[in-house]
Amino acid sequence: MTHVSAPCVTRRDVARLEQSFLDVRRRVGTGDAALRALEERLELAYVVASAEIAADVVTMNSRVALEAPDGQSRTVTLAYPDAADAESARVSVLAPLGRALLGVRVGETVRFEVPGSSPRELRVVGIDYQPEAAGDFDL
Repeated sequence: MTHVSAPCVTRRDVARLEQSFLDVRRRVGTGDAALRALEERLELAYVVASAEIAADVVTMNSRVALEAPDGQSRTVTLAYPDAADAESARVSVLAPLGRALLGVRVGETVRFEVPGSSPRELRVVGIDYQPEAAGDFDL
């Protein structure tokens, strides 16, 4: 099982996330635990230009194929908080799964905790769409 090391993120994603943090703080205040956890993750991140990110790295707006240890699979899109939508499988980067996915590579296993549940693990088996690989640098 391959576990995640330091995430790799684009400068553009970091800049947009920092702006999103300001918006979230205006709405919910500075004490938001999910926001702090994501900020801590970004502090550990290896930051690169959008044109330099590898195509097998989960970036913002990537559509990601996941597989659970029991073989069940699902596909989600990593979304900014204001674009998250459970019905269309758009997972907020502030959610435990979204936070765990940001910056990981295909083949890695993410471990995350959902409040009131035991820790979960999902393996990233593919990226169906990554904006940078598709040349969509303005999403």
